[in-house]
Amino acid sequence: MCAILGLNSPDQDLIGLMNAAAAHRGPDDTGIFLDTAVGLGHNRLSILDLSVSGHQPMEAQGLQIVFNGEIYNFKELRAELEARGDTFRSHTDTEVILRGYAREGVEYFKKLRGMWALALYDAAAGTLVLARDPFGIKPLYYYEREGRFAFASELRALRPVLSRYGATDNKLAHRLYFTLGYIPAPHSPFEEVKKVLPGEVLSYNLASKVLSRVATIKPYEDIRQTLQEALEDTVRAHFVSDVPVGLFYSGGIDSTLLLATAKKLGFNPAAFFLRIPNRLDNEYALAAAKELGVTPVVIEFDESQAQEALNRARQTLDEPFADSSYIPTEYLSSQVAKTHKVVLSGEGGDEFFGGYHRHNHLLGLRQGMRLVPAALVRLLPSRLRRAVESKINRDAYAAYVEFIRLDEGLVSREEAVAFLRGRVAGQHDNLGLSLDQEIYLPDDLLFKIDRAGMRHGLEGRVPFLDRRFFAAARALSARERHGGGATGKALLKDLLGASLSRALVDRPKQGFSMPLKLAAGLSDEAFASAAAEAQKHPELVPLAPALVSSLAQSSSARSKFRKEYPQLSYVILMWAGWRESFTL
Repeated sequence: MCAILGLNSPDQDLIGLMNAAAAHRGPDDTGIFLDTAVGLGHNRLSILDLSVSGHQPMEAQGLQIVFNGEIYNFKELRAELEARGDTFRSHTDTEVILRGYAREGVEYFKKLRGMWALALYDAAAGTLVLARDPFGIKPLYYYEREGRFAFASELRALRPVLSRYGATDNKLAHRLYFTLGYIPAPHSPFEEVKKVLPGEVLSYNLASKVLSRVATIKPYEDIRQTLQEALEDTVRAHFVSDVPVGLFYSGGIDSTLLLATAKKLGFNPAAFFLRIPNRLDNEYALAAAKELGVTPVVIEFDESQAQEALNRARQTLDEPFADSSYIPTEYLSSQVAKTHKVVLSGEGGDEFFGGYHRHNHLLGLRQGMRLVPAALVRLLPSRLRRAVESKINRDAYAAYVEFIRLDEGLVSREEAVAFLRGRVAGQHDNLGLSLDQEIYLPDDLLFKIDRAGMRHGLEGRVPFLDRRFFAAARALSARERHGGGATGKALLKDLLGASLSRALVDRPKQGFSMPLKLAAGLSDEAFASAAAEAQKHPELVPLAPALVSSLAQSSSARSKFRKEYPQLSYVILMWAGWRESFTL
């Protein structure tokens, strides 16, 4: 795991500033490459081949690469290349990508099994190639303005570029944040900065200064396996490492299934459990671990620790992000990183197998009744409106937004509906899963696990997001994956039921979120400052006028606002914290 970055100029000072801004992602080594056309930078978190042979930027056959990620089938690919005459100087997956690309170009990326964001510089061709894995596990941003081009793993690493060459607010991106709680790709907070989409391969011509999409890598695999076989295959692959691999353990279906499978395969990872007060999962998690013969490493999480993590998040997140589960995940990462560099996590289980309550409704949508006017539906109270939208199905995208949108008080959600419709085309019996897989998963959940872990030099691996496992899941219909029931995920529950008593498998779902009341500990002064920032930018913050005026009033008025709109208050706090810390 690493930070990658670069420019279409040999500006050593600017590359140095960018490297320094991304140092937390790779504390073990740093490197810079410069020639007359480009500058490349890298910070390394050493996981495979811990020797100096793994130093980046790495060169082979006239190519330079900076790479962030892990390729789990790199030994197989290396053997194929060696059979074709290639010789290697290291034992890294990075060199395999370099030599494979030298033979086959961007088509070689289709052979990679893993997670990645990379940049390849071909001096002879005069191109920079950027690529991101098909699930969007690893992040990659790029900047374009007036012939200037730059890229980086995190937006903060681009801040020196933005400060020097300029940037403007992306109004749509900010408004989408206030509906979704995150900024979806390809958008970023700035017009000049975009996110490489999952699976996208871009080529930048250094002479003409034109960026083109040259390929899209899909997470498809021809190998046919049962779900059980694919699960064991992916868990085994994700233990490929030259350092110990741990596991984030919440007691939920996904992390418990990963732990049970790891034990079955002979691995014995340390299971790190964050105990959040007054949660049902505390009891279930410890009981399940006991049945599996595991003693978790229990990490306590109280209000003071939540406040510390919240303050860090407001100051260090590289874009506005309002998923409150980031706070406990970031704190857990800070503690796990004291002993481990790699940890497995269960992202993807809900999105593949219908683990959210909204899937119960959205999986059954059809082109339905049109008896209730849309204008009337919008006037209904929140919960009733969701129910009506899900039943009459005037618009499946609108129904999805009703389930995932943030608090009342926003002027309109039509922009979010239009954005989702433009990004994802799907059938009504699986649209909810498709939207979650293609947008919510990479732009919220994977953003969270990447930033929370890499803030502390901890690599998060996600075994459910594996092309072979995806192939096994995709061979089944959305309804089969969901399986009915209040919380879905019937197939994963059946797999877990082979290792755990059904009483611990068939239980209510509880998400890994931070109680928003913990954010109430922030002072009125902090919220007043956040409210003032929101008021200054009505073009970015789509609050209803009555709510805007209430924020400008007394401390008691703001206190009332925070009680009535706890989620929206949190969204404002996180947005304003980012605005205050991300100065240009």
